[in-house]
Amino acid sequence: MKSYQQYCSVARALDVVGDRWVLLIVRELLAFGPSRYSDLKRGLPGIASNLLAERLKSMEADGLIERHEAPAPIGTGVYQLTARGRELEDVVRALSRWGLPAMTSGPSKGDAVQPQWTALFAGLNLPGKLQPGTEVVIGIETGSESVRAILRGGDFQIDRALGDGADVTLRGEALLISGVLSGILAVTEATNLGLTITGRTDLLADLVNDTRSQTAPTDSSRA
Repeated sequence: MKSYQQYCSVARALDVVGDRWVLLIVRELLAFGPSRYSDLKRGLPGIASNLLAERLKSMEADGLIERHEAPAPIGTGVYQLTARGRELEDVVRALSRWGLPAMTSGPSKGDAVQPQWTALFAGLNLPGKLQPGTEVVIGIETGSESVRAILRGGDFQIDRALGDGADVTLRGEALLISGVLSGILAVTEATNLGLTITGRTDLLADLVNDTRSQTAPTDSSRA
């Protein structure tokens, strides 16, 4: 990407992260941590293989990511965020909330839907509501894909091993799952619309309760 050649911190930041796909690569690495090239390709439907390689190369040069050889059984190169790249977590968190109004109509025809994107929203926005030392595991199943969001006070982890270890599991359309985890939909509203929730629904309701008041649509004409 060509530089904006402006002595401004916003412009300098966009010189590094303004290229298409860069922040989505950061999103995947925030979600799953160290990832193989094939993992990133899987999580970025629509990106050409040569473009992904180009972006990874430029991000490494800019100090956002680093590549290292993983030990067995992985036995291949993995990419992970550097400390500098990890600082973009706050940027992605802000974008995840800013983009919520565009999610309320549901996915458009042809939109890819992957559960880790919803899980990442939960990971970025919900752990702060937990007491230190507390852990809540949320299972998310959308279509044939499933992940777990493991939330801890101030931290999170996402993996693809749903298993039986979830405190509460949400199964159904991504629109409904996102609505519940973002606080736009109450648990009872979502289940009435077809979402299946098993396990500690009370725990889920408590976790997203404060979020509802922050994300409920507002009427700007009342200002």
